[in-house]
Amino acid sequence: MIFLIKVLIAEDSAFMRMRIRSLVESDPNIKVVGVARDGIEAVEKVHALRPDIVTMDIVMPRMSGIEAVERIMATCPTPVILVSSLTSEEVELTLKALENGAIDYVSKEQISEDTLLKKIYMAIENNAYGAAQNRQLNEYKAVHSALLPKSSYAIVCIGISTGGPKALAEVIPNIKPSIAAPIVIAQHMPPIFTKSLAQRLDSISAVPVIEAQHNQVLQPGSVYICPGGMNIAIEKRDVVSLYPKDMFDYIHAPSVDLLMETAGKTYGPEALCIIMTGMGNDGLAGIQKAKKAGSYVIAQSASTCTIFGMPKAIIQHGLHDEIVDLDNIASRINALCSG
Repeated sequence: MIFLIKVLIAEDSAFMRMRIRSLVESDPNIKVVGVARDGIEAVEKVHALRPDIVTMDIVMPRMSGIEAVERIMATCPTPVILVSSLTSEEVELTLKALENGAIDYVSKEQISEDTLLKKIYMAIENNAYGAAQNRQLNEYKAVHSALLPKSSYAIVCIGISTGGPKALAEVIPNIKPSIAAPIVIAQHMPPIFTKSLAQRLDSISAVPVIEAQHNQVLQPGSVYICPGGMNIAIEKRDVVSLYPKDMFDYIHAPSVDLLMETAGKTYGPEALCIIMTGMGNDGLAGIQKAKKAGSYVIAQSASTCTIFGMPKAIIQHGLHDEIVDLDNIASRINALCSG
């Protein structure tokens, strides 16, 4: 049999190594090619074995998963899926590893065959995105980046999922405090993560970054992240509403669709809607409605996405006004919301 996907397991617990191996090798197209018991061994075996995917524990002897991810990305870039516990300490460490370049994470407490295999295939599919398609999208970008918006914007809404912590850590710290609009973010994340994400971004940014509260009044030059497990809507100007997940039929909470649809309805041509890295097509239905209301839409470029699914859906439906590389998104926000 020809194994299509090679996996390296980096984990200091023998039980978890066996558990992960049994889950991934339940798929005949996946083979575990090696195991590493600490971060140093993980880095060495990535170079020696050239796996397609690494599953990485966070807390390991000799070298942590955080440092191992950083070294792997610097010397032999390989998709890394973190396998971590949802303790408060490991949440912070997981966010740091995601900022260092890890592609996604799985909770040790909730790990399952379906969850892990889905994330492995997602990472492989993204990694195999064709050069010809990238060239085509760069042509799209070259055409659409020349378009100029007709007005400045009173609110910025960002929808983002897989790869979000790393991408936001490159965007939010470069936002100028003088912008004349608040920024509202719907990031797919469990409840325990979003408060820590807001605190991390706040510590490295010139603008305040907070986890949003129900009926909070939005201030220009401030960033508001929807709490994980909740839905966020903008039903009247300068105010956010939070709703429990079970009030809506959306798959994700927060739902990017709901944020974009309500922002478009409330602000119309004054809304700047940005779809960034993420799996699936959350945001597509909401952007379709926001676009009809006159909102301006930016999609992150394929070559700078961890996972191109969400921006790809926007681009394929012709809903974007611009396709922008990750390192230019902050400057576009600053320019379009300068007042």
